[in-house]
Amino acid sequence: MATTPAYTLAESAKRAAATVHQVRTYVTSGLVTPCATTPGGYFLFNDDGVARLRLIAAATRAGLRIADIGALVKALEGNDRSVLLAAHRSVDETISTRQLAMQELRALVTETLMTAPREASA
Repeated sequence: MATTPAYTLAESAKRAAATVHQVRTYVTSGLVTPCATTPGGYFLFNDDGVARLRLIAAATRAGLRIADIGALVKALEGNDRSVLLAAHRSVDETISTRQLAMQELRALVTETLMTAPREASA
């Protein structure tokens, strides 16, 4: 019988493209649960835990708040399609809003650059 691999906190963070500090925050926030803890108190994660960490880290990089990520994680764990669809719509709306805000910021920075005085010739 094959055993499921368990990764240390550092290895899990690396596999999830997150920092060790972020993973600890995700655990203390209740977004992910380690599959085991060593006798020394170190967290271990299996492949499912690492996949969850990847999702949470990506959501964090996209600018979602912990509460929004928590709702998504809860929807995933609940196995209720209607709740999952509602979470999907919420995440999609948040991403669209962030994209519009970034486009607006880009345009304003470009506009500011275009109207800035040119450097004086020496």
